[in-house]
Amino acid sequence: MGWNAIGVAMQTQMTYPALREYTAFARRHEPALRHSLVAHLGYEAGREATQDALVFARENWNRLQSTHNPGGYLFRVAKRRALRRARTRTEIPFERSADELPWVEPKLEEALRQLSRRQRAVVFLVEGLGLSHREAAEQLNISKSAVQTHLESHVKALRRRWHERHQ
Repeated sequence: MGWNAIGVAMQTQMTYPALREYTAFARRHEPALRHSLVAHLGYEAGREATQDALVFARENWNRLQSTHNPGGYLFRVAKRRALRRARTRTEIPFERSADELPWVEPKLEEALRQLSRRQRAVVFLVEGLGLSHREAAEQLNISKSAVQTHLESHVKALRRRWHERHQ
C-alpha cells in the first residue's frame, strides 16, 4: 500500500480494503456516470456532478454498497444535487466537447434542446454513444421499456421536425 492510499484511507476513515473496493467501483462506473450526467445536464454541469457523485460515494460507501443498483442510485443523487444547484441559473447549456462527445450536426442541436432532459439523455446515450437499451436504462435508473418508448416516440418526432424544416 502506497503512502497516498494510506493518506486517503485515513482522511476518509475507510479501511484499506474498503478503499480498494471504492476505487475499483469508481474506475468502473465513472465513465458511464459522466456520460449520463453530461447528457442530462450539459458538459460543465455534468462533469461537476460526476465529481460530486464520486465524493458522495466515498463518503457514503457503506450505504451505497447495500443498494441494488449503486451506479443508478449515484446517478439519481448527483442529478438531484446538480438540479438543485442549477435552479439559480436560467438555463443549463447543452454543450459538446470535441475530444469527449460525438460530433452533432449544428442544426440538430436546436431540435435536441426541445426534448426534456430525460429524452435528450436517452437519445444521446443510445444514438450518440451507442449504448444498448439495457445499459442506458441502468445509467438513467429507468426501465428498458421506458428507454424504448423514449426512442420510438422522440426520435420519430425529431426526424419529423428535421424534415419539416429542411425540405
